[in-house]
Amino acid sequence: MGKNSYWLRSGFYSMGYRLAVLIFGFGSFYFLIRYFTKAEFGAWALFISITTIIEMSRNGLIQNAVIKLIHNSHPDDVGKIVLSSFIINILYSGLIYTLLASFSGVLSRMFHIPDIGDMFVYYGITILLLVPFSQFNYIQQSKFSFSGIFWSTVFRQGSFFISVLIICLLKIKITLVDLVLVQSACTFLGLICAYFSARKFIQVTYAWDINIIKRVLGFGKYVMGTNISSLLFKTVDQFSVGYFLNTNIVALYNSAIRVSNLIEYPSTAVAEVVYPQSAFRTSSEGDHAAKVLYEKSVGLTLALTLPVVIGTVILADYIIFIIAGPEYHEAAAILRVTILYGIFTPFSRQFGTVMDSSGRPNLNFILNFSSVFFNIASNYFFIQQYGMIGAAFGTLLSNVVIFIAGNIMLTRIFKIELRQVFHYMFFYYGVGFDFLQKKLKTKLQG
Repeated sequence: MGKNSYWLRSGFYSMGYRLAVLIFGFGSFYFLIRYFTKAEFGAWALFISITTIIEMSRNGLIQNAVIKLIHNSHPDDVGKIVLSSFIINILYSGLIYTLLASFSGVLSRMFHIPDIGDMFVYYGITILLLVPFSQFNYIQQSKFSFSGIFWSTVFRQGSFFISVLIICLLKIKITLVDLVLVQSACTFLGLICAYFSARKFIQVTYAWDINIIKRVLGFGKYVMGTNISSLLFKTVDQFSVGYFLNTNIVALYNSAIRVSNLIEYPSTAVAEVVYPQSAFRTSSEGDHAAKVLYEKSVGLTLALTLPVVIGTVILADYIIFIIAGPEYHEAAAILRVTILYGIFTPFSRQFGTVMDSSGRPNLNFILNFSSVFFNIASNYFFIQQYGMIGAAFGTLLSNVVIFIAGNIMLTRIFKIELRQVFHYMFFYYGVGFDFLQKKLKTKLQG
């Protein structure tokens, strides 16, 4: 009952956290795409892509390392681990801001966006606030507590959505730079909530240990490299469209990507719940535990995403019309291709979870790092041949190649079987069908 309680409670909050990001992020997109011109929205889409890479690289460097080290270390060292990760977080954030401020002019010329320099200067406020915000969330996740992460996300993302809603409905005139400042204010609200949720878990030892810092960096450098590579892989198509074409085309392409990215939320939510358990169980039970968790978690996420993929391919024209309006009707063809990424996402997401939790982050990094270069070459070729939709074809081909390579590695190391993944997928369909059948029978009898 205890294990079931953990999975239900953690799954509820993790899915809720991802659902909050989905609803508020999609809601902000829905109004902003109608508020800004295509060129302005394309600029905002590129800015968000870059800042997402920055935030996920921070998580990669610190988050998984902190969780794994806390579970594999003596209780007396937990405070040192937290302090060491905090020091790394501050230094890394300072380095990132310095690089952004230095190269913002280059980015402005590369993508023909005059305002992007000022946008990154003011984004420094958000970078600063995210240092304690992220630390509080890492601590909670290491303690298997997801409720605080859920509520801090609701405060941060929800307040931004409400701000965008007010701006759009009242037709308040703002610039892209103003929107960056609004984002910072909302991050501050999320930080306050994160502090009150995490304070009961905070355990800091003021005597820091250089060896622990080395251990965090030693593990985290691979995960950070993996996260950056993974996000670059996912955004190569948008950056390529922005570089070879223009921000108007980016806006069209991003409207399709926004919809297809929604399918990743179940995979990410399951991965966040599985990782702490996988780290714990592989430490005590060995690689067999990772094999079973992989097959079950991929089967579950496939069961959730496959119907969405099929439905989106059929209804792409209507979906684009509803979410972006008639001006973006060309994006429907792109959506039919990009939604197919969702078939491969559960495999790639859990590949990373299994590799990191079993102490093999270097293999995860190598595969993801290699995939970026393949995707750049693939996008270049297909964009030259087919224009905007070529970026979608190029990335789809890259997803297929990475799926094949990842499956070969998993089979050799963990003896993972694809047939077991599909066995679990149909098993979960059966469970869901039985549940609905019982509910319907109860309702009819009542």
